[in-house]
Amino acid sequence: MSSNIVVISPPGGVGEVAAVKAACLGSSVRWFVISNPDDEDDDDSSTAASSVVTLAPQALRDIADASGSLELAGATVRDLLKGGENERSAVSQWCGRADGLICTYDGTNEGDGGDPNSYRAALRVAAMEASKSVNGPRVAVLSAEEDLEDDNTNDDNNGGGGISNLVGSFLGGNVGSVPSTLPRSFPNSKNEDICVVRHGELFGIPESSPEFSPLIGGPRREPAVTEEYTMRTVRVDPFVVSGNVMGSSSQLKTCRHSVGESAALLASRKLSIPAKSISSNTRSPTVISISSQAGTDKWTLEQWEQELARVQKLVDSGKASTLFSSQDMIVADTERLADWLSTKWAPAVMRTYDIAAIRIGARPVVTTRSGDGRVDIIWQELVDFDSVVVGTMILQVTEDGITATRGPGDASKGYGTVSTMPLNGEDVLVRRLAEAASQAIEKGLAKKMPRKKSVKATVEALKPVTSLQSAGSVEPSKQAESDSPAKNTSGPRQAGARRSTPRSRGTKKE
Repeated sequence: MSSNIVVISPPGGVGEVAAVKAACLGSSVRWFVISNPDDEDDDDSSTAASSVVTLAPQALRDIADASGSLELAGATVRDLLKGGENERSAVSQWCGRADGLICTYDGTNEGDGGDPNSYRAALRVAAMEASKSVNGPRVAVLSAEEDLEDDNTNDDNNGGGGISNLVGSFLGGNVGSVPSTLPRSFPNSKNEDICVVRHGELFGIPESSPEFSPLIGGPRREPAVTEEYTMRTVRVDPFVVSGNVMGSSSQLKTCRHSVGESAALLASRKLSIPAKSISSNTRSPTVISISSQAGTDKWTLEQWEQELARVQKLVDSGKASTLFSSQDMIVADTERLADWLSTKWAPAVMRTYDIAAIRIGARPVVTTRSGDGRVDIIWQELVDFDSVVVGTMILQVTEDGITATRGPGDASKGYGTVSTMPLNGEDVLVRRLAEAASQAIEKGLAKKMPRKKSVKATVEALKPVTSLQSAGSVEPSKQAESDSPAKNTSGPRQAGARRSTPRSRGTKKE
């Protein structure tokens, strides 16, 4: 039985890839396209030109061969933000009941017309209306820097007040409450059905576009293939923000084909959304990041399943929030090194200006020993004149190095989950950990792992192929043995026996 998928996005980009891919999987897709024409151009020609979606004939044939369907409808940013309840309700009425929802911002920064912030707000409004009739996965495709928020915030999922009302007041018109982020645009939905797919710098255009060509500059004597075909390998990782570095995605590149395909597979339930671990916040959605790597082979469904299984294993083992790892040491006494980190190194770092100057929010204040080779650096914040543990950094000393992971805070105060956002001063501690590894070697607390010397393989001389040998090739020792007569090594004289009587030699002649 085919599923009904709703896609809400600007024209082209990841939205087009996801819509066409879902239709090629046999689903009935309804693609709601939101355009943002320039406010100064009120004629119908400019509005129509900015919202035109053109698909290649081959893409339509692939959809028909897969028994899928693709329907399109659209609206402008002005209709969704400055219109009334009729314009909003028209979105949910046209989308109808669906089994999956895909939303993305890709395309809001392109073009000269309109404000990107208003464009994103209109997308969130449409996503909120369409999500009301969706019973299944909801996939939000975002970059590594978009809609970042702490999972520990206690805002309602529907965004009925606070920041959402402030955003709506700035936009003006008759707009009601606008969700603050795209994941919060899915009201009354289970968090296990929400998946945020984050990506790095996007490249490539959809294959369904008539402008797509696998060759750079067209056919040439020496053709050059585009990155869409040379970077087909996909890597999926848990998304963790560490200091000023966005975990595993912002510094990398991601192909639009891979992101759109993953969103279509998740929304159509071809792939299962990775479940969060028991220690994670059940009120926050699952967040993964996708990056593209060199490779020319087309990614298969089995490879997608293997990557998500690896992500699930990292989440279950608690290694998804790893901030620092140094596994190039030999530690004979792990307890001694852990004591030094807890009593000497960590207090000295927390007394530095970078940490001591933190006056707003939480900061690291104390260290504790909580296990064999384990040191917990505790972040506390003053809430209603009460010190609350909002997070920890767990340093684990093993026989081959030091590992630092981000840990949860006080669960009774609402901080029992591992934050996806960096803690205040966390980047300072991570940078100093590299120096701590060097200091431990200098102080004799650890030894540097010796490098393995490469053994050069001896090259044997090639044996001659022919069986003929010249006289000069015969070994001299063997030749001497063959020329000398054989010696008798047996008999009584050789055994040391003597004659009993002298031998008659005869008489001399006189």
